[in-house]
Amino acid sequence: MHALSLTAGQRVVTIRSNTPGVTDWATRYFGRYWKASPTAGSTAVPGPVVTVMDGDHRAPVAISHTQHAVFAREPIGYTRHPDGTVSANTLSEPALAYQYAPAEQHLQISSPRALQATALRGQPTRLATAATRFAREMVRARLIADGWVLLHASAVVFPGGRTLLTLGDSGAGKTTAALTLAATGAALLANDCCFARPNTNGTLDLLPWPAAAAVGLGLLHALTFTDSARSHLQTGEPPHPTQDQRVTDALTTGRTGALMSASGRELKAHIWPEQLTRWFGLSLATTGIAAGVLLPRVASSSRAPARVNDDRSSEVTATVFVTSDEERYPDFFGFTDGGNAGTPSARTEVLQHLNRLPRQAVDLSHDQAATTRLLTALTASLVDVGRNHTEEVA
Repeated sequence: MHALSLTAGQRVVTIRSNTPGVTDWATRYFGRYWKASPTAGSTAVPGPVVTVMDGDHRAPVAISHTQHAVFAREPIGYTRHPDGTVSANTLSEPALAYQYAPAEQHLQISSPRALQATALRGQPTRLATAATRFAREMVRARLIADGWVLLHASAVVFPGGRTLLTLGDSGAGKTTAALTLAATGAALLANDCCFARPNTNGTLDLLPWPAAAAVGLGLLHALTFTDSARSHLQTGEPPHPTQDQRVTDALTTGRTGALMSASGRELKAHIWPEQLTRWFGLSLATTGIAAGVLLPRVASSSRAPARVNDDRSSEVTATVFVTSDEERYPDFFGFTDGGNAGTPSARTEVLQHLNRLPRQAVDLSHDQAATTRLLTALTASLVDVGRNHTEEVA
């Protein structure tokens, strides 16, 4: 068996598989943000375990389930049994079967067909993708048990660990702010979500939530990343499997303008964390200490300037927390017993801490140079004020 230990905070989740493709992919996916360490397959590591079997002809066949969920766009049927175990299977082919035993914190994932042999070069199999997704959820459950909460936030880290958080809903400009500052030399901790927990010394600690970054073609071009992305794709490196083909075509042909779907939704490039470094040369951070908060909004008019907006409230509200109702990853296995938003006390503490930090509402311009100048200037003042605040409470 091939085995990999994932460590975030002080928690460890192990992935085991009869094929190296699963653990190799998990290393690539998590290794830039969480510690991913190969372990002996027979070594017992305390904590949750995901066991993945490729081509397991003993895997149960699909059965009829009374409950259903959509997990990362994958329809899944599942059943909670009287003994607490949960069985499930995907409703699309090739089918995957799941069996979760909560007492042992052990999730088994299997496929009756051998998927590794048919995998495309550089692409994960369905088993590898499922393993990374559910291992990540197990890590989240353990962190939440330790008092962490998950925020809608991007984050960049400066020397000394001082971190600027950008908070907001989808489309607010979190990724724009984070990648803009990362391109100027900050280390990227998160582009969309990150964990937060108050420390006993009075600071707010941060951890990354590994995930692909969704980046608009216009932003890629403005950050001068387009040529590198095109070069890698043209030499045969496969795109992210959920990336719309129209985006891949645009990247490979050099199109740089925003690309919209028929419904008016912007189609974006999907970039794995390790590609942010390998393709674009960005530095990634594994921890941070909150020093300041930006509350951005992307200007609706192409002519609107990038500016500080004192007319908007800079109060951080409970909408900053990632909750079950809006999840693409519902907790149907019960890893957190329905509490994957964190405990009420943890949320209250984090919210109070965020509102004690220096904060600023900003309007981001479609003019990338103007947005860069604004963010760079604000960062210097916010992070310096945040450093003083951190030193006072430490």
